[in-house]
Amino acid sequence: MKVLIIGGTGNISLEVVKQSRRRGWKVFVLNRGNSPEPEGTRPIHADIRDRDAATRALRGHSWDAVAQFVAFEPAHVEIDLELFRGKTRQYLFTSSASVYHKPLHHWPITEATPAFNPFWDYAMKKIACEQRLARAYAEDGFPMTIVRPSHTYSEGWFPSSFGSRDFTVAARMLAGKEIVVHGDGETPWTLTHSTDFAIGFAGLMGNRGAIGETFHITSDFVYTWNEIHRSIGEALGVEPKLVHVPSEIIARVVPSRGPSLLGDKVHCLVFDNSKIKRLVPDFSARIPFHEGARMSAAWYEAHPEKKVIDAAIDNEVEAVLTAWHSMVARLG
Repeated sequence: MKVLIIGGTGNISLEVVKQSRRRGWKVFVLNRGNSPEPEGTRPIHADIRDRDAATRALRGHSWDAVAQFVAFEPAHVEIDLELFRGKTRQYLFTSSASVYHKPLHHWPITEATPAFNPFWDYAMKKIACEQRLARAYAEDGFPMTIVRPSHTYSEGWFPSSFGSRDFTVAARMLAGKEIVVHGDGETPWTLTHSTDFAIGFAGLMGNRGAIGETFHITSDFVYTWNEIHRSIGEALGVEPKLVHVPSEIIARVVPSRGPSLLGDKVHCLVFDNSKIKRLVPDFSARIPFHEGARMSAAWYEAHPEKKVIDAAIDNEVEAVLTAWHSMVARLG
């Protein structure tokens, strides 16, 4: 099978590339060439946002499957519709589980749960992308498949209330500093390792039963945010000092954190994965987070140069702690 991965070097897409290679497929990767190419792939360098450059780079190709990982608004999807109509047997759009209705009216979440999240512009744009693709499928049979990952992490990631992809929160734990956890830390949350996700995603590629359908691909392991932070501490060999702060207060102190908290992390996210399992029987959640956290800790020990502290995030945490402790002190 000949597949095109748009992106191919990120947290999720790199594992999909690796899984595709394991299956013996011819894997082409389209990106701007700013990161090292995944091993065993055939690179195509172009900016997918530049319609003319992408058209030139893709001329003469047709695909069994195209997997889009870097489209975030309807204008990006419009370019893809022009580039791949009649050129692929399947187009897989990576959306987000953040599109599901907030606040949730019932759970576990299924693919039939309505898509509506007015708290977060990112989610609303993903919804608009999905709606455009559904219209393309209804109007001219464009062979789309929509995939909704939830909070997915890979080696070197420590998911927390303040981001996932850097060492900042881990460094604070190691230094014995306080860590902010939103709310009371007891909201159930789903974390999915990227290698598990990739098995489900690759199982949809070239699968005619997936055409015109929507799937979320998430783990069946569910944790509270307290458990998540304590698992990180355990992997690092320390006891984290957790400080619980209402999400609304965090959003007031650091407005940029508001949408992803109020539109995502404050809600109970538990998923029913029956649909993906019916179509991809070899998909299952194999890596629990306590194991994934140890994998990330080991990765950082092997790559000490990657233990980078994001000063902006560290300052945000300090600002929230200062504001919260001041409020508590005033209350006596």
